[in-house]
Amino acid sequence: MIFSDKSFKEGRSLATIFSLKEWRTRATAGVGGIAAIIAGWGIGLFEEKDQPPPPTLSVGRPIPAGEWSLRFERVTRSDRLPDGTMVSRFGREAVILYVQATNRTTRSSNSLLQAVALATSVKGVDARPTAYLTRDHAIMSDLQPGLPEEVALVWTYPVGQRIAARLRFDVMASNFKPRDNLYAQPLWTDVHKIGVVDLPLRTAKGDGL
Repeated sequence: MIFSDKSFKEGRSLATIFSLKEWRTRATAGVGGIAAIIAGWGIGLFEEKDQPPPPTLSVGRPIPAGEWSLRFERVTRSDRLPDGTMVSRFGREAVILYVQATNRTTRSSNSLLQAVALATSVKGVDARPTAYLTRDHAIMSDLQPGLPEEVALVWTYPVGQRIAARLRFDVMASNFKPRDNLYAQPLWTDVHKIGVVDLPLRTAKGDGL
């Protein structure tokens, strides 16, 4: 089959028209996507700006925090762990937060480790604390319901690293759901910050810091 110059030019013109339409469609979609991203970013920024700062919670008084009731007491820096291990031998120092924790649920739990977070920035610090029972200096496992326990939450960080004179801790809580959607079992979910605790950092007595 032989195509004339005229049909070839018409075909090329149609192809050009379709290409332009396709380019316009893609450009419109791209602009729309960018606009949606900008709008979402602006809404998120407005909502973040509109939210009030988390409240500062009391020290020395019980704080209901979902699964836990927490009473913050003091925070110290030390060259040893509650069990006597000298962490300075491993090039580390320790921040030790003393709290009284009561399990408010009906089951034993160790979710206390997710209920308190060190909010003050310290370079090289542990992501999560290790918990010790102060009565026997053993690493905490699960805490039984309804029994207050004196607990030391420990974060280690590199020796010589600068650390603030006051430390801030985020207090987290979960909401109770009587029945989950999958197993129809009760559970604690939706972890969220309920406030902050601000404490002066002290040096533990007898330490060589």
